[in-house]
Amino acid sequence: MALLWCVALGRAIADPVLVLYPEAPDPYRQAFDQIMTGLARTAGGPLDRRMVTATTERGQIQSWLDEASPDAAVVLLGRPTVALSEIGRDRLGGDHRVFVGGINALPGQTPWPGLSLIAEPALYLQTLHELLPNVRRVIAFYHAQDREWATRATRAAADLGLRIEPVAVDDAPSAVRRIGEALKTLDPNTTALWFAANTLDLDRELIFPWVLEQTWDRRIAAFSDTAAHAKRGFLFALYPDYVEVGAELGRRIRQGAAGRDGGFALTRAVRFALNGRTARHLGIALGDDLVRRAQPLYPQP
Repeated sequence: MALLWCVALGRAIADPVLVLYPEAPDPYRQAFDQIMTGLARTAGGPLDRRMVTATTERGQIQSWLDEASPDAAVVLLGRPTVALSEIGRDRLGGDHRVFVGGINALPGQTPWPGLSLIAEPALYLQTLHELLPNVRRVIAFYHAQDREWATRATRAAADLGLRIEPVAVDDAPSAVRRIGEALKTLDPNTTALWFAANTLDLDRELIFPWVLEQTWDRRIAAFSDTAAHAKRGFLFALYPDYVEVGAELGRRIRQGAAGRDGGFALTRAVRFALNGRTARHLGIALGDDLVRRAQPLYPQP
């Protein structure tokens, strides 16, 4: 029995991984390359990388799957590649284990196990609490299609003793209206604003500059999932560490990715972007530890 267990373990470690990833311009290409670098570090077996282009036909993809070892895991990176699910889940998987990565999705929004680029909400709230422990209320704006995110954020806030008010928006007018309503009554000493994915991008030219002006003038802490927002004036942002995201995905492949979410999880592999000027404006002392953690710290020294 011990011998059989060792043989099975050795096979699991040596299993190859077929990675299908989309042709993409920078910075997306760099992100996929970094994810694959991390994946190669932890997946346990060699990576067989195949780029899917606009001219790649389903027959070619099926040939790659047929040529792969029966023990190989198949990783679909990026939204265009995940769209290959149109082939049919059973046909795509066959005898292979299929995982997805490099996408902004929530549990239930993809049929396969894997890892999202969306970070666990608890990480944002823990960071906020470290920076501004007096903040007790968070108004979180999220896209109406992402109700699962609001549920998770609410649960994470309760665990930290914070009160969160999720606000659903689905277009630019509704976002402006709901943000305006919140700004009228909030206490900047105890309330922060959180902008989840697909909210500020509903109208980049209108919403972000307006929110930034309002929060700066009233000394309101605002944060998001986009480093560029911290660069332009938000207090902080958490964004994917793509190499570590790939490493986290590789570990999930090794473990089989079983779990309550059907094996699809939000990432904990994030970087912390901090705007030092905004932090000082809000009365936050920039200690050495905080400065070292920031990757990057804005404005650049």
